[in-house]
Amino acid sequence: MINEISLVFMVSAVAFLLLIAVAFVWPLLRAEQQHSSSLLQLNISVFKERLQELEQDYAQAKIDKETFDALKIELERQLLSLSDSEQIVSSKKISKTSAVFLFLLIIIGALISYRILAYQPTLWHWWQVKTQTEPLIDDLFANKQVDSERLAQQNLADFARVLQKKLQQQPNNTDGWYMLAMAYIQGELPDLALVALEKANRLDPTRDDIALSYAQTLVFTEQGRLSAKSRELLMQVLNKHPDHEGALLLMGMGAFRSGDYASALAFLPRLKQVHLARTGDNQGQAIAEIDKAIAIAQQGGEPQATANTSGIKVTVKLAKELQNKLQANDVLFVFAKALSGPPMPLAVVRQRVDRFPMEVTLNDSQSMMPELKLSKFESVVVGARISKTGAPQGQSGDLEAVAVPVTQQGKLQQVELHINQVKP
Repeated sequence: MINEISLVFMVSAVAFLLLIAVAFVWPLLRAEQQHSSSLLQLNISVFKERLQELEQDYAQAKIDKETFDALKIELERQLLSLSDSEQIVSSKKISKTSAVFLFLLIIIGALISYRILAYQPTLWHWWQVKTQTEPLIDDLFANKQVDSERLAQQNLADFARVLQKKLQQQPNNTDGWYMLAMAYIQGELPDLALVALEKANRLDPTRDDIALSYAQTLVFTEQGRLSAKSRELLMQVLNKHPDHEGALLLMGMGAFRSGDYASALAFLPRLKQVHLARTGDNQGQAIAEIDKAIAIAQQGGEPQATANTSGIKVTVKLAKELQNKLQANDVLFVFAKALSGPPMPLAVVRQRVDRFPMEVTLNDSQSMMPELKLSKFESVVVGARISKTGAPQGQSGDLEAVAVPVTQQGKLQQVELHINQVKP
């Protein structure tokens, strides 16, 4: 799409190119005109000298009147013939043709040189994106009301790139870092989102929305478990707002998945009360999941035998031809997604790459949300990826296995994945 600024740029570039071409060709045309004029002046000068000689010969009676008139007429005829000579006309035509050819050659040569040496589609695309997106970001930074349709038209990756550029110029803009983190979360890049959220939280540690998003992303990257930082952030919110349902959910279920059953029993009952007060529904799926977690926590955890009777045991192998591509910081992701349903993983295992073959087990304990447990979906797809960046979303250069569909039957299933391809 060519906007007004792009059009002005292209018109200016073409005008500048034409100016350069004219600057080269015009002196040639001027030289030809001067050459033609000089030739005509020379012919006139010769005519005058010959005429003067004839007049002297006639005055000295060297020639008679009849001869003088005849020679004078012949000189005049020759002068007219030379001034209107086909040779001069032809010379001018050839010069003009050559000038036009040279003019076009300069323009074509410049365009070809630009295409070969300087044209970069990525830079052109970036320039267009920057001119279209920067005004929107400026409006957001100024807290102006922005039309939702205007936001929906933005490409998420391009929006994040322009926002990064703006934050280089305004590194202390808290809202900008928070917006960048939300863009990364939408793009399923939680590791990059954590960097932006850490910066936003450092700039303004009092903002609960930033603290809660930071904690939620930390819990997600830790497969639903609490870390010291996520616990600190959630307590910051709960100390101000004891009935914050989102913070209670993250704290209670995070503590439960971390095996901290004492903390889980401190927050899950409160979560149940707040949820009932908001919805009035004591028979819903969310209440059932909370009650189940409370019961397991009161028993000190789920019996080991029961935990091993369902899920998917995955054996991951690496092709020999790809073993030389492994690096120390590579991260293995093994995940299960619904065959048809929500795009987010139902269960994920993340660990460092140290040996192959490797065995991992996917089950309900690794689910991110209570309503999206692995056991609730009969048909799932199991995949494995070795990430070069540590990000769960696949990127160019990652090593991947062909995903395998699995039908769960309420008991432990076994799957073998073979990592044998490089993501283009």
